Amino acid sequence: MARQKEFDPELVLDRAMTLFWEQGYEKTSMQELVARMGIHKRSMYDTFGDKRALYLKALDRYADTVERDNREAAEREVSARAALRGLFESAVADVGQRPAGCLSVNCATELAMRDPDAAARVGKGFAREQQLVFDLVRRGQDAGEITGRHDPRSLALSLFNAWVGLRVRVRTGVPRAQLQQMVEGMLTMLD
Repeated sequence: MARQKEFDPELVLDRAMTLFWEQGYEKTSMQELVARMGIHKRSMYDTFGDKRALYLKALDRYADTVERDNREAAEREVSARAALRGLFESAVADVGQRPAGCLSVNCATELAMRDPDAAARVGKGFAREQQLVFDLVRRGQDAGEITGRHDPRSLALSLFNAWVGLRVRVRTGVPRAQLQQMVEGMLTMLD
């Protein structure tokens, strides 16, 4: 008879995700993962596999939680312009409550170039976020709250690129006031 797990797999995966988000893949040791997750090494391997498999599951968890929360918050906004502001400000607002930056962006710069599975996950997440920004731009242009003088796809790609850059800057410890100036600058592209 199989033993029942004495831990919540989603909770311990969240802990691993946060540690990878804070430190990156390479700097996170197995000992740190086991300590942060609060489980035995054998339980970690039995439930999640090796470090790489755990990291990939953490990327999936990030998409299922953080990215989903951003998407749902944007979709709840009546104004597309306000939804875009909310997306961009979420990168700044969470500083101190979550690890700095974005796990997907961190993975893109650290691991994705040499790990096709990580690259695929980052690519899918970026594609979903690009589509969200595009949908918001189109909605805002249709409503007359975002200028129609720009091609919506080009504008969305520029905004997405700026949003990724903002998350990199958050990770590097840029002061909050300067980050907020960046958000305001990004929003001028909508005029």
